[in-house]
Amino acid sequence: MRPRSGTSSRDASVEYSGASRPGFPELARAAVCAVMTAAALSAEPTAGQTRTVWDGVYTEAQAERGREHYRAICGHCHRDDLSGGGSEAGAPALRGPFFLNQWRDRPLVDLFVTVGTTMPQQDPDSLRAQVVIDVVSYLLRQNDMPAGAAELPPRLDPLRNIVLSRPPGR
Repeated sequence: MRPRSGTSSRDASVEYSGASRPGFPELARAAVCAVMTAAALSAEPTAGQTRTVWDGVYTEAQAERGREHYRAICGHCHRDDLSGGGSEAGAPALRGPFFLNQWRDRPLVDLFVTVGTTMPQQDPDSLRAQVVIDVVSYLLRQNDMPAGAAELPPRLDPLRNIVLSRPPGR
């Protein structure tokens, strides 16, 4: 577009063909506001979006796959009964008070990332995301957290909104 006749090229950035448009400062302010609003809204899930592990966040089939992976990959160090102590490093228990206290009030994404990036000890960060989430599902089942109708997804964002909490009423 060309500037209206009678205006300089400097004025062209503000006015074209009789229609005005916002200048850079207004656009910059609007963009900053939009980014800050989006960040504020995504930083903390609303109460309706947050779930706990007591809401049935994995399936029995997923936990069963996790059991098979656990026995093949994790059982040597953490023991088949999840009691821990099976390696020279004294692998921690993955069932009972120690496990529950370590992960209490934390989003499930923390457990998923920790298992995925540090295990197995002899080859850390080598497991596929689906294997890791299946093992996490097995750990939930072994800690008496109920199964549900949908599988836990092997993605970070959905796991940020699921909290490993005390059972309801405790």
